[in-house]
Parts: sequence; structure tokens; C-alpha cells
Amino acid sequence: MLKNKGLIQLFAYGVSAVALGLAVPSIVMAQTDAPIQTIPVQTINDQSDEPDFVNLSAETVTYDENAGLVTASGAVLVRHKGFELLADQVIYDRVANTVKAVGNVRITGQDGHTLYVDEAELNEELSEGFVENVRLLMSDQSRLAAKSGQRLDGNITTLDEAVYSPCKVCDETPDAGPVWQLKAVKVTHDQNKKKLIYTDAYLELFGIPVLYTPYLSHPDPTVDRASGFLTPDIQTRRELGVVIATPYYHVINDSSDITFTPTLTTREGVVLGTEYRRHIGFGQFNVGGSATYPEKRDENAQVIGGREFRGHFYTNGQFNLGDGWRSDYDLKLSSDDTYLRRYGYSNDDTLTSSLNVEKFDDRSYAGINSYFFQGLRQEDIQGLTGLAMPMLTYDKVNTPDQYGGVWRYGIRSLALQRTDGMDTFRLSGDTSWAVPYVNALGQMYQFKASLRADAYHIRDADRPDIAFFAGEDGTHGRFLPHVEASARWPLVKEGETSQQILEPIITIVAASSGGEQNQISNEDSRTFELSDANLFAAQRFPGLDRWEGGVRASYGVKWSINRDDLNSEIMIGQSIRADKNDVTFPVGSGLSGNFSDFVGKWDLSLRGLMRLAYRFRFDKDRFILRRNEADISFGDQDNWLSLGYFQTNRDRSEQGLEDREEIRAAGSVKVDESWYLHGNITQNLTNGSHGIEHSLGLRYMDDCLEFGLTWRKSYTTDRDIVPGSTFLFKIRLKQLG
Repeated sequence: MLKNKGLIQLFAYGVSAVALGLAVPSIVMAQTDAPIQTIPVQTINDQSDEPDFVNLSAETVTYDENAGLVTASGAVLVRHKGFELLADQVIYDRVANTVKAVGNVRITGQDGHTLYVDEAELNEELSEGFVENVRLLMSDQSRLAAKSGQRLDGNITTLDEAVYSPCKVCDETPDAGPVWQLKAVKVTHDQNKKKLIYTDAYLELFGIPVLYTPYLSHPDPTVDRASGFLTPDIQTRRELGVVIATPYYHVINDSSDITFTPTLTTREGVVLGTEYRRHIGFGQFNVGGSATYPEKRDENAQVIGGREFRGHFYTNGQFNLGDGWRSDYDLKLSSDDTYLRRYGYSNDDTLTSSLNVEKFDDRSYAGINSYFFQGLRQEDIQGLTGLAMPMLTYDKVNTPDQYGGVWRYGIRSLALQRTDGMDTFRLSGDTSWAVPYVNALGQMYQFKASLRADAYHIRDADRPDIAFFAGEDGTHGRFLPHVEASARWPLVKEGETSQQILEPIITIVAASSGGEQNQISNEDSRTFELSDANLFAAQRFPGLDRWEGGVRASYGVKWSINRDDLNSEIMIGQSIRADKNDVTFPVGSGLSGNFSDFVGKWDLSLRGLMRLAYRFRFDKDRFILRRNEADISFGDQDNWLSLGYFQTNRDRSEQGLEDREEIRAAGSVKVDESWYLHGNITQNLTNGSHGIEHSLGLRYMDDCLEFGLTWRKSYTTDRDIVPGSTFLFKIRLKQLG
């Protein structure tokens, strides 16, 4: 039996490994025939009687009592507590208290890192050691090599003339080296801080030195989150000049972190941004924003003297409250209309803030929702912008009855208030019963009856945001019954490799007129256009404030074909109303008169080749297209082209519904294995051809490096936002941000 003087950890990754120190007082030679022999040992600092074990195998183990040397030779394998040492020979010097591993030394640590060295020599307790020709393969396949290395104080390892890279070397051109690497006079690994520190380091891209720094550090691969600088974002913009954003990421603890982002602009000074993130067990939330203090400008972007504060603030979060309850919130604020777009934070023209609390059961839903809006368009007036404080919703669906019918009922309330305008309060309750039926021929029928009751209270109707949608002051009520019946008959034809379905559809609705709708303000049903999405709906307005009454029928036909390489679906339909003088829907919506316009769609997918989505509205009287929208794309994720066209001819002048024509294109081409060329163009064709946005860029991307250069030109003019070009440069190095 071999008895040890102590258990020694071997040198691994300059961090940790395992070695075995043996003291054999009476045995001259021992030879093992079994591949692995288990030897009971005790740790140096543990004087208890509880044994520990080291697994050792070697062709021979000898002991020179005079010299005090224990030598394990021939395919030496040592295992202990997740560590593994392989070497041609391991020598323990009892006199000098050193362990030496010689020849094809490979050490694998608990963290999965594998160290390759020609020779390693260290003291018995591994507080100090020395290795030559270090080659390290880390757990994430990163590589570190050095001429020599030394371990100090048990947790500090220094490597001389070292090279680090997380990139794989191409097997076909190994002499070309990795895509990028760091070369340093000295690399220090701090095991306690889990950090690699470089002294006098050069960054090489494609073998070319591009950056020198006297000091650089980054986390070792065992770290998931670590504080430090992230990759900077560099761009030039007409309004701001050269823009350099340098984010600093700081880990506070296991459940929270924060990012500070100072942004330097050559024309507008410094912009300070930050974002704080926190997980609290049952949910998480973020808080962030930015601030700057630039020179004042007028609406023509001209400096007028003095300085002013500009900035934005946001916070959002989601929480699981238990027992089917959850909540979320989202708050967004900006100091002025154009700040977010001018400084590149957002292109939104309306900021929507909300607070929601919801309850989900198997057959019911309850929600309390509040909304706040900040309009950022020049025509927006904040005092006339509504605040939904709050909206209440409850819906319940019963189990099917003996006829297969399902009862549903719900309650909704809304308090829409304005600080300087009309207020609307609404309480609505509804109930419905629907029963489906399928006969032996596969024909599908459904009958539905419903009743809704609304109560409104309106005040300050003389101060609406838009006069056309104002109601009358006071309290108003209405009862709104309706019945509907629908039928579908899917006719299926099965082929050897395909399936075709021809499906005629018809829906008939009879509903009350809705009373004097002009007394009620219109807050949620201001825009409407007939389309394939709402053709068969019982109520085609998007909200509750407007009601579609009378007797009407909608009919259409859908045809689809499905094969392994092709999927296609075509639908066309029309609506007919009994009262041709009904003015519920305005001219240009597609629903004026007895007969509506024709609406339809075509969705086509040729797998791996093309995807098409086409929507249209065809005028029933003048036989012209009133809406014409197509999106088509070709290719795969590496090489693709997307084309889009949108055109409306509605003869309407309401804000947001003006006629418009637009064309857009975008694409990407894979030049070679890692290089991509991409771009897009958007043109307004309404009155001639006018650019909206153009861009062109070149990008390199592989598993350890990503960078790109993009040119983007915007033609938008809005107060201090002027048309101009932007150049963006981004780079990301694996393990360095």
C-alpha cells in the first residue's frame, strides 16, 4: 500500500489542477497491472481520519529512497475530484517538496479547461510553480498560448509572451491564423476575480495589428456576467456630427445590473444614458433614460442662444402575482417631440404608456388597463390627448349546453379624460349565445344571437380633439340586439401529392339601427376600411362607439391548394346591405351604398423560393383598385430579396387616411463565407417619386467576430430633424463585448 505525505493540486490553466505527492518508506518498486489503482490519501491540511482517494495508473512506479524521489512512468494518469493529469512521467521530490510532470503533459480541470505543456514544475502545495510552452484549450474552445508561465500565491498566474484568441483556425489554411487575436508581453490570470489582464497588448485583425493598449482586461470563460466596457458604437450624423457611444456594464449582484452609456457628439456635447435592470423573484423591471444640455434651437433647427435640458425616461416591468393574476407596466416620457428621433433612440411618433392587471381562468378573463399617450407629431396637442384611466374588462364563457350552444357575457367600462378637452365615460354589457352545427355532408353552420347595452356620459363636448367625432353633453343610452347566421361548405379534393379545398362562405346579419349615434362621441372607431380581415365580421368597426345596424349579407369564396413544395390560398368576397342610404360608413371606406367593394387576398408560398402576400380592394362601380398591397420575398436567410408596394385610392381626406403610394425594397447577398452586402430603399410615389429612406451596408460575421459599416440617408424633415446621411460602424469581438 502506498501512503501519501499530502495531496497536491496540479497546475491547470494557470489556475488549478492536481498532483500526487507519495512517501513510500519501505517499498523499492511497485508495478500496477490494473489500469487504475485507487490509493487512500489525506489532504495536507486535514488531519481527520476520513480518507480521500486519488486514482493513479502508470506502467511503473519507483521509489529512490536515497534521493527521495518517487517516479511514476509510462502513460501516467492521475484523477482526483474532477481533475485529470496525463503525462509521460510524474516525479515527486520529497526533499525539495516539488512535483514535476514531463512529456506530453495534459491537465484538465473541473472547469473543463485543458492545459497542454511540455513540462510543469511546482511546489508541493501548488502555491508556486513554473511551466514552459503553455498551450491552453478553454471550455468555450478559446485558446491561450505562452512561452512560459508562473503561478504565485495560489491564485495568480502570469504568462509571458502570450497570445489569446476565441476564434477557430481554419483547417484548410492553418498558417493564416485566427480572425483576431490578442498578443501581450504579459497576461495575468486572477482566479479570485476570474479575470484575464493584459499588459502591453496588441489587437490583430486578420493578422494585421490595429490597436495597441498598455492595459486590457476581460472575464475568463467561466464568467457569465462581468463588469466592464462594451463595444463602442460609432457613427456620423448630419445633426450631431461624429457620435461615439461607449457603454459600461456593471454587475451589481446576481439579480441586478446597470449599463451607463455616455455618448459624445462633436456638435451637441455629451448625452448621458443609463439602464438599470432588476429581477425580484416573481417578476422583473427596467428603468432607464438619457439627458443632455445642448444649445437651444428653433423649429428650423437654427441656434437661438442659451441652453436647455433635453432627455427621456422609461421604465417597464412584468410580474406574476399568483393564482392566475399577472401585471405589467410601461412608462415612456420625452422632454419634447423630436428628442428621441434626433438622438437616435426611437422613431415613434406617439409614446404609449400603460398599466395592466389581468386575471386568467379556464373560462374567464378580467383586466384593469390604463393608458397614457404623448403625441410627438407637430399637430398633436397634449391637452386634447385622451387618457384611459382606467379601462375595465370582464369576459366569461360557459361550457356548451345540451344543444352545443355556448353562452358568453362580458362587462366593459372606460373613463377617457382630457386635461383640456372632452371627457367620455362608458359602461357596456353584452351577452351572446352561439350554436354550431355540422351536417353529414360536411356543411358548417352557426347561429348567434347577442344583446349589448351601452351607457355614456359626455362632458365638455364643445372641446373635442376633432370636431367631427364629438358627441353631445349629457347621459345617453342604447340597446343593441343582433342575430347572425353563417354557412361554410368546404369541398375537398385529395390528390396523390396535393389537397385542394374550395369553400363558399356566406354570413347574414340583422341588427338594430343603433339609435342617434351622433349623440355619442366617437373615440375608438374613427378609422375603418373594408378588407378581407373584417368582411364576415358581425360588427366591422374596430371599437364600441360606432354600431353597424340594418340587414346585410356577406358572401365569398376561398380556394386553397397544399402540396409539399407549394401552399396557396385565394379569397374574394363582397357585402350587400338592404338600406342603400345608410351613412354609417363614409364614402371611400368600401361600404357605401347597397353593394360594397370587392375585397380579397392571395397568399402563396413556394418553399425555399418565394413568398407572396397580396391584399386588394376593387371598386364595384368604377372597376379600379382602391387598395393594392403586395409583399414578395425570394431566397433564404443568406441571400434574399424583399419587394413591397402599397397604394390607396380612397378619395378620403381625413387625417391619416390620405391617399398614398409607396414602394420599398430590401435585400442581402452573401459575398463569401462571412461577408454580406445589404441595403434597402423606400420611395414615396404619391406625388412623383420622393425618397423616404435609403441604406447600404457591408457586414462581416462569423462565430467570433462581427463588424459592419452602414450608410443610411433619411429624407424626413420635422422641426430640428433635417434630411441627411448617417454612417454607422459597429464591431463585436467574442469575449470582449
